[in-house]
Amino acid sequence: MAISKDGREFSLDCDFVNIVSNCYFVDKSLFLRDLIDGYPNHPSMLFTRPRRFGKSLNISMLQTFFEKTDEDNSIYFKNLEIWKCGEKYTSEQGKYPVIYLDFKECESDTFEGTMTVIKDTLAVEFARHKELGRSRRVERAHDRKIYKKITEMNADADELKKSLSLLCRMLYAHHGVKPIILIDEYDVPIQNAYEHKFYAEMTSFFRDFLSAGLKVNKDLHFAVITGAMRIAKASIFTGLNNLGVYSVLDDKYSQYFGFTKDEIIKILDDFGHPEKFDEICEWYDGYHFGKTDIFNPWSVSRYFIEDFTPARYWLNSSGNTIIKELLKNPTEKDVDMLRGLLNDVPITGDISEEISYGDLNMTVGDSRSAIYSVMLATGYLTAEYTQLGFRHYVIPNEEVKKIYRDEIITHIWGGEGKGFAKNFKEALASRDAKMLEEVMKDALGASVSGFDLPKKIHEDTPEEKIYMEKPYHTFVEGFSFAIDDVYMVRSNEESGLGRFDIAYLPRNISGIYPGVIIEFEVATSKERMNPEAEEALSQIDDKMYDAKLLDAGVKRIDKYAMVFYGKEVKVVKKA
Repeated sequence: MAISKDGREFSLDCDFVNIVSNCYFVDKSLFLRDLIDGYPNHPSMLFTRPRRFGKSLNISMLQTFFEKTDEDNSIYFKNLEIWKCGEKYTSEQGKYPVIYLDFKECESDTFEGTMTVIKDTLAVEFARHKELGRSRRVERAHDRKIYKKITEMNADADELKKSLSLLCRMLYAHHGVKPIILIDEYDVPIQNAYEHKFYAEMTSFFRDFLSAGLKVNKDLHFAVITGAMRIAKASIFTGLNNLGVYSVLDDKYSQYFGFTKDEIIKILDDFGHPEKFDEICEWYDGYHFGKTDIFNPWSVSRYFIEDFTPARYWLNSSGNTIIKELLKNPTEKDVDMLRGLLNDVPITGDISEEISYGDLNMTVGDSRSAIYSVMLATGYLTAEYTQLGFRHYVIPNEEVKKIYRDEIITHIWGGEGKGFAKNFKEALASRDAKMLEEVMKDALGASVSGFDLPKKIHEDTPEEKIYMEKPYHTFVEGFSFAIDDVYMVRSNEESGLGRFDIAYLPRNISGIYPGVIIEFEVATSKERMNPEAEEALSQIDDKMYDAKLLDAGVKRIDKYAMVFYGKEVKVVKKA
């Protein structure tokens, strides 16, 4: 949430002291007021937001405010809103020992490797409280012994699981004040474990670790935890009945993560560029946390640094990876969902706020609510409210649409998806059937393992025609998403006297891209591919499939037949 004061340099760290001292700081200090008012009801609070929406900076602010230190940290808050709120709040500054754990780097491709990083994270935090090693106020010699083992990374698994409660107990004994626990990005090692197939072991560790530190910890003042996703309570937060959870769907605390509309207006005025408001809205607005309209703070800051050039600056790599994995073999429903989202058609219905990794392992056809939950939690969807108060879910803005096209969809349709999509677009622009055929051959060769492509062995029945064409239709639609910037894609819609397979309506009907109609066929043999192509082209004319494009004012319309036989493809264009 920081832009340097001269507008030219951007601080990539999340150090509150550095940023508030040297950068243009968007004041979120009233978060402190609301936490102080709220923690008696919820001694442990979990805040879930997408990556790079200000969670780590807020955690750093909490540490700087609450932690008892030799230095006077009140100087960093006296010009902020929290200092105007009265003694009830200012008296809390510098009062508590603080335990700060950041798990965002705790990733490895093995359980043992991840636990080594976690051990190191705990060792660093234990060593930061060096006063405990020889404290006479810590009466239990056994506690000091385990403290030493943890700082030297020699603790066993059971000792690590109890380390959070141990550190609380020792800090309370030494300082006479119950400590505050701050845990940032708690879910990174858990998601990493899911992706690398040791989820059960990592879940077991975190369940015991957090339960000992938060559930029955009489030495704790309160705890704040952040992450991108809310892991299902049965998996991680077992028994934490007083856990306050505040997700992207909750109104409370919604204004403290990301930039609000009023904050954007003030930033633009302060930097002398109020005319950039509409462009920032198009590219980086559109998120809704509760009912608060939110702008992506990372991308807005980068937009300023890059001389007000709109581009794709944000990439939630963790959510990106899991979405790619879950959609690697897309079904017709997945294609319809992605096509709808890119054409501003919302997903309707309820989406769970909890992520159950067990549900993510279901086959694609069983349920899509789990993947929608991931997309919502990681920032690839946002909730909007209808006039009747119902929620539906949409892609937030142009930046995220570009990520769908450039990163997710092109990955789904082959490892070389970006190149295939680019060539596909070029073939349509050059109106070159041979080039289009070569693109399809290359793409099928690279991606066919994701599809079961049976060869047709006898002539059509209506049911078999639909069954045989469906995987090819789904495959070609992958390229359609990647050209969404120049075409509006239509699939299986009525036009003229029937339904076309795919039609591309140019977004600029006067530009270089023609309208396109594509009819699919699956041949019974290689020898039948050319005759099938001719029949498909005749069908386009006989059924007047171009009627919808003509009605839209498109003058140039290319008509293609795509005929498939296993991995073979033939593309013929109407002369």
